Amino acid sequence: MNKLRLFSPNWLALKINNDCFEKNIKFIKGRVIDLGCGSAPYKLDILKVADEYIGVDWEYGLHDQSAVDMFADLTKPLSFPDEYADTVVSFQVMEHLPEPEFFLKECCRILKRGGGLFLTVPFMWHLHETPHDYFRFTKFGLQYLLEKTGFEGISICENTGFWQTWVLKLNYHTTRYARGPLKILCIPFWWTGQVIAPILDKYDKNPNECASYTVTARKP
Repeated sequence: MNKLRLFSPNWLALKINNDCFEKNIKFIKGRVIDLGCGSAPYKLDILKVADEYIGVDWEYGLHDQSAVDMFADLTKPLSFPDEYADTVVSFQVMEHLPEPEFFLKECCRILKRGGGLFLTVPFMWHLHETPHDYFRFTKFGLQYLLEKTGFEGISICENTGFWQTWVLKLNYHTTRYARGPLKILCIPFWWTGQVIAPILDKYDKNPNECASYTVTARKP
């Protein structure tokens, strides 16, 4: 899991990612391939329910790569054989790929029949890891891409409502200017917003604005 530092401006973002993982851990089984694994924060948790974990990432990634099992360019065909994995996971990666449809086709190809895909992708989020930041996805765009690339049993869920999205965007923006004593003064402001926003989002039943989506689907 991602480690939370409660006085940071973005602990809520990491908690949201952890919560999404916990809610869908039952979807994970067998041989798991983590595409774009980065520092592999979920590896140990995945191995509690899976038989095997293979972390795959780009050789020139920005994250700690000590946990990477195999380097690969996710814009090109993967070296795994057809129907090799029981589960494919990929967390906050697809926005960094210039050909997301090709990526999903590869995910489908390497999955066994009945195998599961578990993704998280951003919707309303700032540019990051530039210049390799190409897309933001709506739930309708995700549905279209997943159906087109051969998946079924598709579930797409908002990970936040308006308030968490707004608070996180505000916090990330203000960190650009918080230096020295000003940073210390901002900590209570950042912390308070991240505590209150999830409570307010409980009343946002059908959000039109969210920070990200969780996607699960199966290969028929």
